[in-house]
Amino acid sequence: MSNNNLDKLAELRWPNDFVDKIICGDCLEIMGLIPDKQIDFVFADPPYGRNKANWDFYYPVGYEKEILRLAKNGVVITCGEKNIGEAITQLGDEYKAPIYAWNKNGMTRGILGYQNVIIALCAGKIKMGQNFIQFSIRDLSRKNHPAPKPIEYMRAIILRFSDPMDLVLDPFLGSGTTAVACKELGRHFIGIEINPEYCKIAEHRLAQTACQSELAITFHELDHKVEEK
Repeated sequence: MSNNNLDKLAELRWPNDFVDKIICGDCLEIMGLIPDKQIDFVFADPPYGRNKANWDFYYPVGYEKEILRLAKNGVVITCGEKNIGEAITQLGDEYKAPIYAWNKNGMTRGILGYQNVIIALCAGKIKMGQNFIQFSIRDLSRKNHPAPKPIEYMRAIILRFSDPMDLVLDPFLGSGTTAVACKELGRHFIGIEINPEYCKIAEHRLAQTACQSELAITFHELDHKVEEK
């Protein structure tokens, strides 16, 4: 990392420079600046190592323990079928179970051909409920990203595992789908993405997204809330 980037990281202050922001940089370095157990829910969708793009050569082991450190109410990881064993190993005793999401009107390419189920791993102090969700795809655009998660899937995940006003972290934000879903559904978010071009796309999508409910907690109130814990 260059000295300029190190200087920018050193200038970040919790929570004002993180909450409802997209931060460009390495997620491990940026997450290291966030205090323990300050995130209500973490969703992580790292590279799977499928060679879909020049950043998709390997599964980035090591982030799992960091998101568990930050999450108050658990984490959900989509890691691709081939990486499930490795991810469970990294999650250790915090691993709970998979959750299945049924895409009712579409299919994606999978190891066996086509599939319409997304498998994710739940860990930590996860919000209890059904181990199954469903969604229907209405937006078929790819958002200038080779492997975007459907916005309908992210809405279903956010609704299942978080509450209004919660703070949600996505350390592999990509084109911004998690942040968009959070803004639509009245959640705060932190999005981390290492690719500057994807950060620009995510910022543009956010600017075009309308909130369904007004976010009433200000940064000052959130800061006060952190100090009380």
